[in-house]
Amino acid sequence: MRTILVVTLLFTAIYSGNAQDRDTVVLQAAHYFSEADSAARGQKVWNLPLYGPMIFVEPNSRVAYTNVPDSAGIFIKKQEGVYVGKLPADIILANTATLWQNRLWTLVLWPLPSDKDERLSLMMHESFHRIQRQLNLPDNSPTVDHLATMYGRVYFLLELQALKAALNKPVEQRKNDLSNALLFHRKRQQLFPATFPRERILEMNEGLAEYTGMILGRPAASIHQHLNDEIDKTASKKSIIRSMAYVTGPVYGYLLYEKFPAWTRNIDSTSSLSALVEKYYHLKTPEPITDVALNKMAKQYNGAAILQTEKEKEDKRLVKVARYTHRFAELPVLVINLENMSIGFNPNNLFDLGQLGTVYPTAEVNDVWGKLIVTDGGMLMKDWKVVTLSAPEYISVENNTAKGSGWELQLNNGWEIKKDDDLHVVLVRKP
Repeated sequence: MRTILVVTLLFTAIYSGNAQDRDTVVLQAAHYFSEADSAARGQKVWNLPLYGPMIFVEPNSRVAYTNVPDSAGIFIKKQEGVYVGKLPADIILANTATLWQNRLWTLVLWPLPSDKDERLSLMMHESFHRIQRQLNLPDNSPTVDHLATMYGRVYFLLELQALKAALNKPVEQRKNDLSNALLFHRKRQQLFPATFPRERILEMNEGLAEYTGMILGRPAASIHQHLNDEIDKTASKKSIIRSMAYVTGPVYGYLLYEKFPAWTRNIDSTSSLSALVEKYYHLKTPEPITDVALNKMAKQYNGAAILQTEKEKEDKRLVKVARYTHRFAELPVLVINLENMSIGFNPNNLFDLGQLGTVYPTAEVNDVWGKLIVTDGGMLMKDWKVVTLSAPEYISVENNTAKGSGWELQLNNGWEIKKDDDLHVVLVRKP
């Protein structure tokens, strides 16, 4: 079984029916394709062409615009080199790279951001995902569960502040702050050895994609300020267990770029951004230090304020833990096994529930059994293998559709919901 991961980013926007004349949209799409082509032309970030088959799609109507024709004749040339058609219903709509008709496409939701820098960054980010398997770079995206805990977040935010301090100094004066950042980094490794490796895995996927979007999509003169702003916004995010790499990828990546611009040509699936910083900045691997020394160091990076804020957040988080645990572990639920899943979700609002799994407040899932749409209340997913939904005591299926509080399950023929025990009903194949 191969899981196809589809991530809905912050740029998702819903198209408003006939609000824009179709010919105008075609002209605008042609302009955006040209922008993407220009941004990627001659790029030296990756050793493969970045610009390729691309689809802009309106989520409500599924009307789409492509820069090349498809093999099935769905997209017919309209004008300005743009092909217009309608995407099939089985394709989850999200900003992503998607395999369709035996071809990898860059898929971007319409309308695109009106800000040119944001728009180009988005298109270049998703274009990286289209070629990354050819680069032998992993496309795995685990949740970094320890970044839901108070001390996981505290040491992550301290690392970012140390990286910010380094970024705002000349290249030759960065060693002290970079060494401190790596000490905060390794403190998390010490505290959370089981889940810490997921940070590197996520950075080598979404981190590299976001770095690609930034380095090719933004004017060089604006990048330092952009990174400062992104670091400062991180503390206010509700969840970073799936979105942390959207910050660390560009920050570590640009620190590396300013020291060794060709760094991306020298990495593979085992690479680590923090290890590369050690290598190219000629840092000595920091020795572990005492908590007293670490706390003293934290004062340089606004540590007291970070700790106080995170303590306040922790109380609220524990209330949510109790509420979600009650919903998914103590009340009736529907359990769905995943076989060949594709999923669309928002990486910025996930909630870690420890050994139980990760809560996705909203999501869309396609699998062999049909489609699940979660609009409210969330679903619990464990290890990308099982989905759990809060369920009424009795679930009725009408016209192959079952509904619960905040979710709808559209079943393919040959599937049914069957009672397992007092608290569990399961989705199974019919005999």
